Amino acid sequence: MEVDDFLKYMLNFFQNIDKQAQKISEELSQKDLERQDILHYIENTELNAAGYARVGKLLKRVSVERREIKKELEKINCLKDKLANKYNNKLIAGDIIKALKGLQTINNRKGNYVNRTEILKELTETV
Repeated sequence: MEVDDFLKYMLNFFQNIDKQAQKISEELSQKDLERQDILHYIENTELNAAGYARVGKLLKRVSVERREIKKELEKINCLKDKLANKYNNKLIAGDIIKALKGLQTINNRKGNYVNRTEILKELTETV
């Protein structure tokens, strides 16, 4: 991974970690609502064995999906606690942006060297 790409990745991380945490929290809330709906369905509906089997499979699927979302949220919160919340994101993001601009300036200068002295005139002068 190039330095520029790494800095862009870091910038994205610090600028968007709160949004990611919010999005995952909303996904978790949605799965909680789905689970509640299934449990209320069981509570309010007369089911036979086949019906309980279908509901059980659905409940298991929702529970597995919820567990994966919950793990992802725990990972994001760990990163937030250990990195993002520990440092001022705006300062870090600003520093990363400055570094990226500096690297871009350096990359743009390649091949556009401007002579600072007149030493090369000696090569073009005829004796």
